[in-house]
Amino acid sequence: SSDLAGVDTDLDLLREKMYRLSPLPCEYLQPRGSPLTVRLYQGSVAVKDPYMLDFDFVSCIELIEHLDPPVLEKFPEVVFGYMNPAIVVVSTPNADFNPLLPGLMGFRHWDHRFEWSREEFQAWSLDAANKYGYTVEFTGVGRGPPGTERLGYCTQIATFLRNFPKSMLPAETKNAERSYKLVYEVVYPSLKDKKILHDILLNEIIFTAETLRKRLMDNCQDSQSKVENCKQKEHEYLQSEAGGEFSATNFRAKENVAMEVYRVGDSIHIPLTKLFSIPKVQQLIGSLQQLQEILKATDRIALNSSGSAVVYPIYYHESNTEVDCDED
Repeated sequence: SSDLAGVDTDLDLLREKMYRLSPLPCEYLQPRGSPLTVRLYQGSVAVKDPYMLDFDFVSCIELIEHLDPPVLEKFPEVVFGYMNPAIVVVSTPNADFNPLLPGLMGFRHWDHRFEWSREEFQAWSLDAANKYGYTVEFTGVGRGPPGTERLGYCTQIATFLRNFPKSMLPAETKNAERSYKLVYEVVYPSLKDKKILHDILLNEIIFTAETLRKRLMDNCQDSQSKVENCKQKEHEYLQSEAGGEFSATNFRAKENVAMEVYRVGDSIHIPLTKLFSIPKVQQLIGSLQQLQEILKATDRIALNSSGSAVVYPIYYHESNTEVDCDED
């Protein structure tokens, strides 16, 4: 499972924007393979809180220039020393680039406490890296016009990589008093949730069944010879269904016939062996037996008497049009 957390001091802003983190409809149609929990906290980067332990990656995008000097002074100790993630990314405006911004007087934003040159930012970054056991690399985003390369990027970025494995924290550190306030929490849908997994699987089975139904009926309408062929397949399938309990052995013994889709009366029968051969179905579940157990437990899909095939209607009851392979 994965955890994603955001921290800000502005409670009103967090409450205003928090629902932007809610899962989109597509997240339910194509769920993640593993769980993801997203949390928002009201808190300060100058305060050590056990909520922030055990994260592998910390991103501080355009943050440090908003910090007052006392908070900025505590920032390295809290982020690099206490949280101690494997990777930290810090970005901040490059003051060297400011002369290229038309009409800019002073700082780029009214809330900026400072804007560092590349030399100042790199000195601060190297000091923190050396003190807390990190290696730092510098880059940026936003190039100026040709001929201004000497001014660097519009935004400068430092990427810190921890040099050594993270040491085990004492229990009292993890159990210390929590000062951050949880504002919002959401768990994204994932295939680890059995209900979601089953729904996705059933949707795939129904989609496949509908596709096969249309294909079979189109073939049966093409010509009289195909109609006769459809009748013959129907006869072969009925013979293959006579007697015998469901088992993987039975499936293998009837493999040549069991991979075919046949009409029986007003329904088509789709063998589970055919459904299990679909790559997406195999990604969702581990065995043919498991597929049968899931299908037996739902009322969205019907199985035949032996449990070896999905029974799917040829036409819908609300329609007056019926497709019958037995008629010319």
